[in-house]
Amino acid sequence: MNDTYPKLNVEKRRMSSRRTMLKVKYGISLERYNEVLKEQNGVCAICKKAETNHSNKKGPVDSLRVDHCHSTGKVRGLLCSECNFGISKFDDDTNLLLEAIKYLKK
Repeated sequence: MNDTYPKLNVEKRRMSSRRTMLKVKYGISLERYNEVLKEQNGVCAICKKAETNHSNKKGPVDSLRVDHCHSTGKVRGLLCSECNFGISKFDDDTNLLLEAIKYLKK
């Protein structure tokens, strides 16, 4: 039996699952995700760093997360897991983020 077949089959299923998740959850295609990723030069829209988080210690580095407005569903860009987690704690409240900036500048 060819050892390459199972790997290719797993990768094909993974890509199919990713396409479906992007379309269902965010309303974008994998092609659009890749366009945004290219526009951002492959880095987070906030910190300008590449993703470094691993969901599975034996697996590859995760993809940048799709950041979207929770009210409108509009995609804003791609974020690393750290920035995505950080801004999620502020519930899209720009006033609260501004207060946090003031606090950090003290």
